[in-house]
Amino acid sequence: MAMPEQYKYERLLDAALCVGQRVNFYGAVSEYEEPKRTRGSDLICTMTVSDMSLSCPGLRVLVFSSTIESLPQVKSVGDIIRFHRVTINVHNGVAQAVAKIKHGASFLLFDGKQGVGHTPYQASSQHHTMQDGDCRIIDLLRSWIITQPLSSGSTDYLVPISGIKEGNYFDLCCKIMAVDHQEFNHVIILYVWDGTDVEPSLVEMTCTVQAREGQNFDSVADLRPEGMPPLSREVIATFPPFGTVLPVVPDLPIENLPLKLPTSSTWIKFRNLNCRIQNGIYVAVFLHESKISILSATSELVTECERRYQGRLLDNSGGFLPQWIPTPLHSLTVTDYEHIPFSTLRQILSYSQVTYKFRCLVRVVSIVPPVIEDFCVQKRSSTRASEYIYRLRLTLEDPTSRIHAYLCDEDAEYFFNGHPATDLHDATVIKSALQRKINELLGVEEHNLYGSAKSDKRCNPPWIKCCLKSYYLQKEDPWSSRCFKVFGTILA
Repeated sequence: MAMPEQYKYERLLDAALCVGQRVNFYGAVSEYEEPKRTRGSDLICTMTVSDMSLSCPGLRVLVFSSTIESLPQVKSVGDIIRFHRVTINVHNGVAQAVAKIKHGASFLLFDGKQGVGHTPYQASSQHHTMQDGDCRIIDLLRSWIITQPLSSGSTDYLVPISGIKEGNYFDLCCKIMAVDHQEFNHVIILYVWDGTDVEPSLVEMTCTVQAREGQNFDSVADLRPEGMPPLSREVIATFPPFGTVLPVVPDLPIENLPLKLPTSSTWIKFRNLNCRIQNGIYVAVFLHESKISILSATSELVTECERRYQGRLLDNSGGFLPQWIPTPLHSLTVTDYEHIPFSTLRQILSYSQVTYKFRCLVRVVSIVPPVIEDFCVQKRSSTRASEYIYRLRLTLEDPTSRIHAYLCDEDAEYFFNGHPATDLHDATVIKSALQRKINELLGVEEHNLYGSAKSDKRCNPPWIKCCLKSYYLQKEDPWSSRCFKVFGTILA
């Protein structure tokens, strides 16, 4: 009976020196990118493996195959992989390993945890052997992983969500909160979170103060980036109470995305995303050069995100405050319920009761109608032509969401503190006073007139305290007809 072939396994440091040769080695997976198509007919998945001889930065491995089933499907960073017959070459002065499955290379994948045996959970071939020496190497790597955390994969481009800037390229460690497959337009949107708040964006005056045409109370265009559907209340309720949930949208055909996208609750690292701002809302763009790597729950990057989040959870005596509010806060408004803790807009949107009262810290990023003369309308039920009421809709924003809130009738007169509703087309003094207040509310500089369609300046709305009340319009369908209005708030 023929003896099984005896394999020699190189340390990674030694394997990296065997340029132009075929080698065998074991390694712990420290980084792993989901498989994707090459420019040719093959598929590729890339990973970084480490061992005691080369823990940082490890050895980069490129695995090619014609089917996704024959590529490594790593369950978790820290798992152990065995490679046979891979070729070492040099790319940009750095050694890397190339495994071509259809040309004889093979692999086995093992769980990286101790005490789970030595049976591989994936094999590129049904015909593989395991010898006593294999078990010893696996046990040795498992023990080493416990005492030597794998490389976190930190780079100079790695920033939290709070650090992204418009137009910049960046890497991001984050948790997937939701995956939205839009079959009707063949788009996949990933919603990701790391516990930090995105920096408030400057608002274009052309968005805040628009011409009258096209403006109405039913428009929802300013609540989300163009072409992005709303998430359901049930999905939003699964998100943490604070921290921006950033949409990641592809800027390439869906067939060019990684073939197996991570699922919700998975920690991942993106490489080479681009930041854009649409309708004043941050969007991360996944490009052809972008990459996705899965992260272990014990990764240094993940534990740092969780520590940061836990720290914010402990510091919430007054509610969950945005990271970017100035200290001390000088709000333009005062509320009737200063003793009530602040809620984030995400908490408000996902609250379990249809009707409730809240207090929040927000910015007003737009107002409808966009011209002050139209803030007041004649009261329909009145028999007197001179009786007017306020009727406005504010778009409110905090780091977690945007919502529309109505400001009408007595609540609006209370808000404007001494300026009763009237025909503003003829009330020059009141109109001028309201204009000054609105300019302050929107962060418009004095030399920019509210209502100017020609202005292309950018403004920075201040943070204000605000009381909101939720209500519904249709008793038979309360959730779908749910609305919000401002009450108990004075613009000083």
